[in-house]
Amino acid sequence: MEAGQHQVLLLFKKGGSRAIHSPHDGDGELHIAFAIPAAELANWEAWLGKNGIAVEEKRTWESGGQSLYFRDPDRHLLEVATPGVWSIY
Repeated sequence: MEAGQHQVLLLFKKGGSRAIHSPHDGDGELHIAFAIPAAELANWEAWLGKNGIAVEEKRTWESGGQSLYFRDPDRHLLEVATPGVWSIY
């Protein structure tokens, strides 16, 4: 999975962390966000609709960025976000 030149994507196996109460061993419904170019937002929304995946929320942020929120089969909240959502993006 490509995460970009200056980004790191870390995935951890549930129960695989050795430290007690490790923050890397999430439990329950989690949230993951992926940065996308603004020009791709409409394509994502169309793809989700075509595949029967409900968009739970479409939000426009104060700085102009937009987010689409939807769930994966395990009920994790996934987000695709355009520039202008976070102060660093």
